[in-house]
Amino acid sequence: MKPLRDETIAPAGHFAAEIRKGQVLRIIDVEGQQVADLVTINAQNLSEKISVMNTISLNRQVFPRVGYALYSDEARAMMTIIEDTCGVHDMLAGACSSFTNERRYGVKATKNCRDNLAAALKPWGISWKDVPFNMNIFMNCPIGSDGNWSIQVPKSKAGDYIDFRAEMDVIAAFSNCPQIHNACNAFHLTPLRAVIYEYQP
Repeated sequence: MKPLRDETIAPAGHFAAEIRKGQVLRIIDVEGQQVADLVTINAQNLSEKISVMNTISLNRQVFPRVGYALYSDEARAMMTIIEDTCGVHDMLAGACSSFTNERRYGVKATKNCRDNLAAALKPWGISWKDVPFNMNIFMNCPIGSDGNWSIQVPKSKAGDYIDFRAEMDVIAAFSNCPQIHNACNAFHLTPLRAVIYEYQP
């Protein structure tokens, strides 16, 4: 595979790029136990965005794994997981925001993923209100037999990665999650790395 872009994203930072059909986005957990909040948008039609509910229902699976496709609100595959060294990710938690942080933890004006994603997508004219519900890479949110749901320390280790192959031209954006008020990032923020690959025969 031929690398086209290789970028380290600082703790609490964000990333966005246009990825052509067939190209691969690799997200690497550099030091371990760091979450990335990922969204995808059709680069040719900005009104078509990732749909978590379509993704869960069309895959018939809550927990992402190799072969799992991210589906749009028009029920089209946007990206597919083709490699994954961690195996534990989340589709339910959404992105933290200043509002949810204040509601849950009583803290105001905090750094958060919703603001990060809006900042990452600003060059494409996508506003805060138009940021879609996201997938959480490396986030560990088990569901109990009684339906109980919780945020636990990530299981990702240093160097773990996940690869997404673009099934259409997409804008992929993610927040290097700045959450420190729950176990989401093991209470310690670290860098992530994003690499865009192109298959080379």
